[in-house]
Amino acid sequence: MVKKKDWKKIKKRRRFVFLVVFILLIFLGGYLLLRKKDYEISYHVKDYEIIENYHKEDNLYTFLIQKDGQQYFALQMNAHFMAKKIIYDITEYQTEDETCLVLSSNKVRFAPLCRVQDEQVAISLVSEEMQEMLPDSQNLESEEVSETSFGIEVSNYLHRSFYIWNYHGFYRLSKGVAEEISLFQKDIYAPNLIVQVGSLLFIPDYEADYYFEKAYILDMNTGKVENWQLSEPVYFDSVVLGVYDNKIYLVDRHEKKEWTFDVSRKKMEQIGSESRGGTTYQGEFITTSMNKLMYQDMTFTDVTPVTYTINNGLFYQYNDYRIRLSTEAPTSIVSYDEDWVFYLKNDSLYAYSLYYGEIFLMKYFEWNFNASNVVFIF
Repeated sequence: MVKKKDWKKIKKRRRFVFLVVFILLIFLGGYLLLRKKDYEISYHVKDYEIIENYHKEDNLYTFLIQKDGQQYFALQMNAHFMAKKIIYDITEYQTEDETCLVLSSNKVRFAPLCRVQDEQVAISLVSEEMQEMLPDSQNLESEEVSETSFGIEVSNYLHRSFYIWNYHGFYRLSKGVAEEISLFQKDIYAPNLIVQVGSLLFIPDYEADYYFEKAYILDMNTGKVENWQLSEPVYFDSVVLGVYDNKIYLVDRHEKKEWTFDVSRKKMEQIGSESRGGTTYQGEFITTSMNKLMYQDMTFTDVTPVTYTINNGLFYQYNDYRIRLSTEAPTSIVSYDEDWVFYLKNDSLYAYSLYYGEIFLMKYFEWNFNASNVVFIF
């Protein structure tokens, strides 16, 4: 027979267990309710149909806005909201050949969506008449300067650090910082194997002959350099396939081997050979022959959902949708992230944003002669 005192303890334990289970069920329900899920919905705002998609894998929203056979495309990256139907109002502006839409949302800020005849273009390409009609955009908090360091005329830093190759190392330029980082005694004119991984630069020992057994790791936050003694030699006749998940994928053509380099951990690993082939990323990881990796263009594509392309101008592109940013083609694209693309036009470096248009950053005479793999930005 259970004593009265023991029975009270049993009931107390039961209440405690019930409370814990209840709390866990609430958390589980909340997680199931709040977790991110792919979705597609269609709704109307005024006379426009909006097809709104959330893509969980890429953590982005796409919006296709349609009216009378005309389509406008917009994208928002790294955002997730409980609410759907993110656009609640559309204001339309028209000239003879142009139409621009200003989207209203309580969640995100959209750049105006504009079409000139049959092409969607950035706001910087519409007429002055249209630009005067559109509401003022938010001012950019940039770092405008007027200074010259190492023969480089700087106009804006955009709160970034710039590492500019000077044939034997780098000029490091940012607001309040102008220093030279020397790595090599001899001039290196084609440092094709330097790779940026986040805030780190992987730099082979270019003073070695034929192959390198050492690399330098440059921290772009501080400008400090560390040595990395590789576990195996790598020939300079190599090709970098790309960077995925903070690892460099590189194929050594001379040895017919594929390597990954984890720069932050200073670890290299062989993942391919002539007999078993190798790996590359083309929207997903695929296995292919070593011969293809060595001599065909198997560099990474679609690592980021948004790309910038040069084709009789500069374009912002997602899948089959693209927005013209300029009618003048840059000399080369230096780098890009979610909101900005950096590119060279002859001896000048520019940045472009859908929100703010083109911004001149700096000018360096040497870029007239070497416009590839010469600038790293963080």
